[in-house]
Amino acid sequence: MKGGKRALTPWNIFVKKIFREGKAKNSSYAFKDALKDASKRKGEMISSSGTKKIRKSHSRHNRGRKGTRRRHH
Repeated sequence: MKGGKRALTPWNIFVKKIFREGKAKNSSYAFKDALKDASKRKGEMISSSGTKKIRKSHSRHNRGRKGTRRRHH
């Protein structure tokens, strides 16, 4: 099986940073705590990663289906 690691997303990098900071202060700090804290501090992620905006996926409603046509009555 071929394989490799996917590149980390800005969110993953940010959560890992929060986890390292929390673990340095408290040895019992868990990754789930880092996820919660990172969620509260999302604003910091945008400014620290250098991107202005987080891309959101298109909603299901706006995506067209290939190969289907609507019938006009």
